[in-house]
Amino acid sequence: MTSHFKGFRTIVFTCMLGFALLLNACAGNASHETADRTATSSSQDGTAAVNNDDSQGSSVARARQEDDTRDVEFAVDPARTSWNFEAPATKTVYLTFDDGPSENTQPVLDILDRYGIKATFFVTGMHPDYYPMIATCYKAGHTIGMHTYSHDYSDVYASVDAYWADLNKIAGVVRDQIGYVPCFIRFPGGSSNTVSANYTLGIMSELSQEVVAEGYQYFDWDASCGDGAEHTADELVDATIADTSYGYQSIVFLMHDGTDKESTVEALPRIIEYFRSEGYEFAPIDRTTRVPHHGIGN
Repeated sequence: MTSHFKGFRTIVFTCMLGFALLLNACAGNASHETADRTATSSSQDGTAAVNNDDSQGSSVARARQEDDTRDVEFAVDPARTSWNFEAPATKTVYLTFDDGPSENTQPVLDILDRYGIKATFFVTGMHPDYYPMIATCYKAGHTIGMHTYSHDYSDVYASVDAYWADLNKIAGVVRDQIGYVPCFIRFPGGSSNTVSANYTLGIMSELSQEVVAEGYQYFDWDASCGDGAEHTADELVDATIADTSYGYQSIVFLMHDGTDKESTVEALPRIIEYFRSEGYEFAPIDRTTRVPHHGIGN
């Protein structure tokens, strides 16, 4: 009996050990599959494309409401290549803010909230302390687009690969905040910039096609308040009126919420009131927005 019992115990132990090893192998395979899904992939032309799967479960400040489908509608998707280039039926202005988030982003949000307006923020990676403001903007119903990580032209436009590396870095920042990579981008300096020629000839001609092929869309602008340079709030309001006096049906309007843009914050209420007095409605950019493209200068 004793020998039979030992034999039986050995069989049971072997079975249990085998079952444990099987479970461990399955867990390992699942871990590898998760890592594969969340890794950055490369497109056929060698540019890096950020995978939107966020199955790693990072400490993302997700902002999705039950009826919010922006993570589906706005995610970068190479299969979605249909874009609108026609003006809307209603006079509409799309306020867009570049170079944030910064200490000026919250004051901008407060003003937009006071007027009941949704806007679009083309964000950068220049101020890590303010990254959570990306999620704050998103939760408030504003659209998030990507501008650049470094905003250093010599780095961003050093080569096509350098541009993609920069875009993927800001894409990672945005994904950590809102849970996915959006399709909306704005080139540093706009697609018509010629500064890029100092670093790589023809780079904008190439990038303007590549980003669209990868599922992104770049948004230039129709008019600006001129806050790319230092001006007083009064000068910004005057510039807004001068630059939009052509009776546009649709205006993608450039502003900035970066560091040292206090005059923009000061001018914003009057700019909003001016557009309202001209009969414009306000909307954030989405996939149905008319896409403004400048002429390529390099």
